Amino acid sequence: MSVQVELKPDWARVRFNSVEPSAETTFADFHYFWLRHNCLCLNGCRHTATKERLIDAAVVPLEIRPLRASVETSSTDGTPAVSLVWAPIPTKDDTGKLVISDEKEHVSLFPVEWLRENAYSFEREYSHELPPHDTALVTIDYSKYAQKNGSLSEIDSVRYKTALFEKLQKYGVAVIRNRGDSTEDIIYDFIDPSADVIPTHFGRIEHLRTGNTENTNNDQLGYTNSAVRLHTDLCYAEDVPGFQFLHCIRPADVGGENYFVHAESAANYLKTEVNSRAYELLTTVPVKFDRKQANFQAQLVSPILRLSDEIDPETSERKLAQVRYSYFTQGAQTTVPFSQLREWYEAQQVWDKLLYRDDFQLKAELQAGDVVIYDNFKVLHARNGFSGPRHMAGVYLNSADLWEHLGAAKAKAESLGTSA
Repeated sequence: MSVQVELKPDWARVRFNSVEPSAETTFADFHYFWLRHNCLCLNGCRHTATKERLIDAAVVPLEIRPLRASVETSSTDGTPAVSLVWAPIPTKDDTGKLVISDEKEHVSLFPVEWLRENAYSFEREYSHELPPHDTALVTIDYSKYAQKNGSLSEIDSVRYKTALFEKLQKYGVAVIRNRGDSTEDIIYDFIDPSADVIPTHFGRIEHLRTGNTENTNNDQLGYTNSAVRLHTDLCYAEDVPGFQFLHCIRPADVGGENYFVHAESAANYLKTEVNSRAYELLTTVPVKFDRKQANFQAQLVSPILRLSDEIDPETSERKLAQVRYSYFTQGAQTTVPFSQLREWYEAQQVWDKLLYRDDFQLKAELQAGDVVIYDNFKVLHARNGFSGPRHMAGVYLNSADLWEHLGAAKAKAESLGTSA
């Protein structure tokens, strides 16, 4: 039998390859914390005489990951074994207190047959990859399509909008470099001239900058230089705009970088790879979102992750319809029984930890003339705190208007036999 081990972000996949030509390769997935807890070594994890477990599950960090892995040959019987090398973790002394180990690395050696016998996840049918986190995947350079005067020919307009359609359909976000200075012109990159933007209680176009005088109800974080962490917009509204774009008029002198997370992918990852109970709580426990300002207030109650009535034919489960996530408009939680409240908070914390991992985020430092557009149902957005006169124009769009407009360009591209 030949064996392969693959280190995924949160678990290891061990492939058991039979030497029989007709046999299929089988695999099993193992959480890293499970592997570390079940180390078979006699160097602190098992008693040297009785082989009983000494390591306590409570000391194993749930976020632990091995430093490296390999397939070795057992020195005792010559059979294959999976070797995992870990950074040291604390251990408990005789009184139960945590003490720091003096070892530099810890090696776990698992005979392959032991892994097969103890596998708890053979050939998982459903799993999810990490959300997209390479900004190059979602970036479009407008200058690639524009003529010297900045205008687009008819065919180049079709190609540009086809690129937008494809990025937004696949990733839910697109970063457009070198788009130009006119926010009004940019609106019609995404919708027909007969359509219009969605105004809110802030106004038709939000000018997100300190000292804002253009917009109403500007007593909110977006008009300060504070960091605004990951969220979706207008969680307190019954009819939430499907898309928003931000047009960079002027970047900050220092800071102000934007970052995004494809929350639909993150939620699926939470469900199948990390903590299905947390997913269940976030899809079922109602949250009150409360936007309370000096001259405006709106409230809405909804789970953070709202499921649709549509059934996914692959999993026979309800699909995720919308993410409503906004720490700054989240009201006091009063719907959860006392004995369950801690569990709900823990679910939020598991979710939040995922969102702030580097391998979950798309990061973009926008320059003057750049634009970013994102799906407000599926993508979380944020910005770092900044200094200097940063100015972004924010515009909300109707999803149906956007898909109709970009879809028409995509169809035309196909009829012309051209591509983005």
